[in-house]
Amino acid sequence: MVAKPGTTLVVVAVIAAALLAPKGARAFEVKKSLYSNTGPSGNSGNNGPTAPGPAKENPIPTAQRQQLSDTIASESDSFLSEESEKKSSGKGTYVDLEHAKFMYLPTMKAGKWTVIAKLQAAEYTPSKSGEGKGKATGKQRVLIFNYRLDGSKWAEVEPPKWEDVADANAPATAAKK
Repeated sequence: MVAKPGTTLVVVAVIAAALLAPKGARAFEVKKSLYSNTGPSGNSGNNGPTAPGPAKENPIPTAQRQQLSDTIASESDSFLSEESEKKSSGKGTYVDLEHAKFMYLPTMKAGKWTVIAKLQAAEYTPSKSGEGKGKATGKQRVLIFNYRLDGSKWAEVEPPKWEDVADANAPATAAKK
């Protein structure tokens, strides 16, 4: 038995309405309180910042973020080349930095912005033929960059380093290689 086009349209409309309908009035209130920039009591007392609207997403100005991005891109080129060479030579394992996840963690320390930038990617054993990605080892590696904003320039706090990730969903930890 085939459903009539009108019946199908009604069923699709009901499903779409159910998916788009709000789950409850509390959802808006929670979201509003999560992203507002009010103090703990939500009033204009001396309990904290009281600026209206959503909280600022990124505290570092756009020009400095772009400069940091360019600096990290330049610095990571040598690591990308090194890992590509390992892949093409077929010797040992390599990290697929071409498909890395990027994490950016800014903090204020002693009145200066410090940023830890992480490139996390899967580790592979190259294929014998040299084609394709090869076989995943199941490990995740992260390349960590540490910079500080000195005036208008980003300075390296420490050289980039590799770390193992305990599992794909955990933050970078454990042994250096």
